[in-house]
Amino acid sequence: MPFPIALLLVLALLLQSPQSAPPKDALALLNEVSQHYADSKSYHIEAVEEDTSANELSRHWDKRFLTTIVMPDGRHRYEGRSGFGSAIVVSDGAVQWDYHPYDHLYTQQPATSDDPFEGHIFGADEEPLLRARALLTKMAHRADIVKSATFLPDETISLDGKSVDCYVIHYVDEPSKTGNFTFEWTLWIDKTRKVVVKTFSRRRETYALTQSGGHLPMSTETTVTYPVVALDQPEPDGSFAFVPPADAKLVTEFPNIFSRNPQAADSANLTGKPAPEIRLKSPDGKITTLSSLRGKPVFIEFWATWCLPCVELMPGLSKLYVETADKGLGWVSIDYDKDPDTVAAFLGRDHIPWPNYHDGDGSLGKAFHRAGIPLGVLIDADGKITFHKSGYGIAELRAAIAKLGPEFSSVASADATPTGAN
Repeated sequence: MPFPIALLLVLALLLQSPQSAPPKDALALLNEVSQHYADSKSYHIEAVEEDTSANELSRHWDKRFLTTIVMPDGRHRYEGRSGFGSAIVVSDGAVQWDYHPYDHLYTQQPATSDDPFEGHIFGADEEPLLRARALLTKMAHRADIVKSATFLPDETISLDGKSVDCYVIHYVDEPSKTGNFTFEWTLWIDKTRKVVVKTFSRRRETYALTQSGGHLPMSTETTVTYPVVALDQPEPDGSFAFVPPADAKLVTEFPNIFSRNPQAADSANLTGKPAPEIRLKSPDGKITTLSSLRGKPVFIEFWATWCLPCVELMPGLSKLYVETADKGLGWVSIDYDKDPDTVAAFLGRDHIPWPNYHDGDGSLGKAFHRAGIPLGVLIDADGKITFHKSGYGIAELRAAIAKLGPEFSSVASADATPTGAN
């Protein structure tokens, strides 16, 4: 090799930036990227999600557009839009607006809480809004349960008309404790910014429970692209301004199925009334009636895995369960998900100890006048409802349980230490 050419090659190697060296460990890179999101003080993330669920005789496709923008001074903007619902929550730090485009309605109130969704009762039409809110949390905690990951060949992908050089990571979530499915993931990570710009997941061998107790094989593939990922970057004031469309009407609260029906509204809150009889069917087909639990108090939680406030209640509810189960309080949860196996995976992963039942046709929620979730229902030993509230907080539930009898009086304190707690 001629000397000048060899010298140029050596110089080129010496001038290479240390940052251009590829990472050697895929899991270490995944943890680094997750920490990048967790450490950010402000963020602007936009995502486009596409789901395809199919088996031999069926195919279903969904698409969602999500936006979440948060600044440390109390300004935020969350948007979620899908074929089943659309909602926007915007705050300039002083005023918060909630807008439902499909209903042409919006609310306006002071921005007084760090959590814009505190006390909010969520309906299924607001599911994409919850997905938008969860964008950062999902990224910041993506590596939490991953045990190992591998590199696939690097790729250059087109994103919003621009070419992005990416590391590609592949991993498989730990198998569900139900044994019914696993999640397989592929992530594309921008080499320069160390942010996720695309994900692909395949939920293999999932099942949809039939009414007769059988199982139908189902596979779900989800592709998510992130055309905008800006961490710790300034955001223009216009992102936090809301100008109501000409056809939008200001309301004090959004109507639900009860406010549209004045006669039903009178009986929406069941506190003080006898609990209705319902039949709870377990996955193995065993039937339990609510009346068979008479003689001890029972707490019922109506929830769904797609409902972020419901999910955020689970740690507090689990702590309460440990404090109250040995005192005689029965626990039951009833989910409002489309796929019962998604629920089974969540319950197994989070070690939820009480029995859960699937409300496939909505009849269980209807019996308890479920307008939104989370809905907590507390029933005393005589079968009378003593607490019935959507969008409740753990402190409210503690206070209600403490009134059941002297054996529960210690539950009123949020600092109560569960028996046998570590």
